[in-house]
Amino acid sequence: MKSIITAELEIVALGTGSTSMSGYISEAVKVIGMSGIKYRLTPMGTVIEVSSIDEAFNAARAAHEAVIKKGAKRVVMHLTIDDRRDAPKGMDEKIESVKNKI
Repeated sequence: MKSIITAELEIVALGTGSTSMSGYISEAVKVIGMSGIKYRLTPMGTVIEVSSIDEAFNAARAAHEAVIKKGAKRVVMHLTIDDRRDAPKGMDEKIESVKNKI
């Protein structure tokens, strides 16, 4: 059975001199996009879909480093991982499952 891991990255850029974070978050999303990983940007984070736990950690590391490289003095990141092995479902299937019950 093919593994599908869904993870959400929430990144907070601090020490930037501004309350706006979009310039920093866009750099993180760019590196995720360049990696070829399927992702979905949301107002509060970025959801990724990967096939291994290492791929999730590597994407988080790359996003973190992109924000630092952009100039943030401090980065706070929350990483939530859903590694379901009994019935792998991607982010689209998870959303449809909820919508079908509404």
